[in-house]
Amino acid sequence: MLIKALCDYSALQENKTPAGYCKQAIHFEILLTPEGKIAAINDLRVPRIIPLKNKKTKTVYDPVMEQLPVRTQKPGIDKNTIEHRPLYIFGLNYDKGTLTPTDATNKAVKSHKCFCEWNEKFFENIDSPICKAYLNFIRTWDPEQETQNPHLLALGKEYSNSHFEFGLDGSPETKLHNDSKFKAAYECYLAQLNADSNSDDTELSTCSILGEKLPQARIHNKIKGIKGGMSSGGTLVGMNDTAFESYGKKQSYNSNVSEKAMKMYTSALNYLLSKRDHYKIIDDMTIVYFAMKKNDTEECNMFAGMFSGFEDEFNETVVTEADRNINTVMTQLKQGKSADMPYDHNVDFYVVGLTPNKSRVCQKFVCHDKFGKILDNVMKHQHDIAIGDYKRQVSIERIGHELISPKASKSKKDDENDTNKVPPPLTAALFEAILKGTRYPEELLSTVVARVKTDSDEEKNHFIKINDVRTGLIKGCINRKQNKEEIKMSLDLENKNPAYLCGRLFAVMEKIQQDSSEAPLNSTIKDNYFSSACSRPATVFPKLYSLSQNHLKKFDNSKLRNYYNDKCLEIIDDLKGEFPQTLSNDDQGRFIVGYAQQYRDLYTKKSKDKPAENSEVKSEE
Repeated sequence: MLIKALCDYSALQENKTPAGYCKQAIHFEILLTPEGKIAAINDLRVPRIIPLKNKKTKTVYDPVMEQLPVRTQKPGIDKNTIEHRPLYIFGLNYDKGTLTPTDATNKAVKSHKCFCEWNEKFFENIDSPICKAYLNFIRTWDPEQETQNPHLLALGKEYSNSHFEFGLDGSPETKLHNDSKFKAAYECYLAQLNADSNSDDTELSTCSILGEKLPQARIHNKIKGIKGGMSSGGTLVGMNDTAFESYGKKQSYNSNVSEKAMKMYTSALNYLLSKRDHYKIIDDMTIVYFAMKKNDTEECNMFAGMFSGFEDEFNETVVTEADRNINTVMTQLKQGKSADMPYDHNVDFYVVGLTPNKSRVCQKFVCHDKFGKILDNVMKHQHDIAIGDYKRQVSIERIGHELISPKASKSKKDDENDTNKVPPPLTAALFEAILKGTRYPEELLSTVVARVKTDSDEEKNHFIKINDVRTGLIKGCINRKQNKEEIKMSLDLENKNPAYLCGRLFAVMEKIQQDSSEAPLNSTIKDNYFSSACSRPATVFPKLYSLSQNHLKKFDNSKLRNYYNDKCLEIIDDLKGEFPQTLSNDDQGRFIVGYAQQYRDLYTKKSKDKPAENSEVKSEE
């Protein structure tokens, strides 16, 4: 489905990349003199300001995208018409502030030699100023004599990870890859390659994607831009072992995808991965999304905004004007109004999750539906995990943050093998459930419950283990599993589930303990008994009830004392005086939600039945 969708998307685009070319990120421009000497190296990167918390910002520099001759997909060192990689162009390694042509495997020497041999041959008979300057550069550049080149040293560590294009000094509009005489020579070269390809033993068969009888693709082009993947890219389709072969078919002849379809889907996917408004990084997974139309900017921006969790300006998160527009739309949808946004409700929309596996690209999930339906499912998700007043949406990043220990260091969180990191399968399953409106993965509930029982409140770090996000996730998991709204957004006095009631009772007992003490407590019953009460209520609550009675005796305000005592007895009566021996994982979730909602109610609700703590008690005459 994905390959067919990408081919259809490629066919829709007006500015699609022609065969033999690719979109390449370029960081710097090398300006050459007619003699082939480097006159200057210009920075082409575009600054972009990223808003951070506390009204701070960070500036990053994005490369520009240029249409260059496609790189070969063969492994190892190979020739390419026009190079953009520094190792090939200059034949120099950068290490700790120095440039050197030597390395353990002689890769720099071999790469530069391969580059020079092919490009000198290719440009030898092309008569244009920029092509002649380029040829002179190839013939005169000596890596061993350029280890102190000031232009390269000025790049510093940017040298190794940057890509380059060539221009002519004194002629800003002149670019090597756009030179008309070069392009004419390159088109002739491509035509000869196609002729040679059609005359050899290339297999012809009906393409499973396009339905036409066309030459099959033996090797599929690589996909670049997947987080954690190889810099050279990975293959989405590839058979490089005899174990994958069948019926005598070798390599990608097994896939029955034509050369034409292969170039269409790979160019489309590489294009999407080069556009910041068409992908999003979630943990270790790259989420790519697109609408089946020529200009899908509005749909993609809207989709990205639905997962960002924007807050108002008086909160910590800095909000851009675009973010506010999306928030306005989200508010309209919550209220059941027609959203005032120029997106196509009925357009086909695709979302795919991709992860790397060595030299391959793994497809974790694909979601295809009408854009309006996907939007509705995301809104349903926000509603299902909402607790309390439901003022703002929860970002997918925030959800991931709540699934790991707050004590995990940043280095541990970035460690692929660390157990504190959210497993990629859980992230993929959660994302798919959100988009399709289906049950949340079972592992989500068990993970949140485990985190609540294991973590501790850390007031200094502004972390509370039972917060609205965790409570909302538990609520959403249980309600979708039961296929009904068993748990409400706020305290539900009609919910007689024993686990839910136990959670409520625990919250009341904790509040009794807190209000009975004149000084702040070093620890509460939540610190000492919450985990065991959540798992085995019958073994803990008799002791907690006895403690609460002792705490009630300390109250000077008899009305408040009676209020709390009646509240406990009311909940115990609903339990019929019996506490469950053990609670299942689902019931532990109900316990946590019951606790959180009752605790919130005790602190925030202005109950008519609850007397003020400082109210006077009139003596009876």
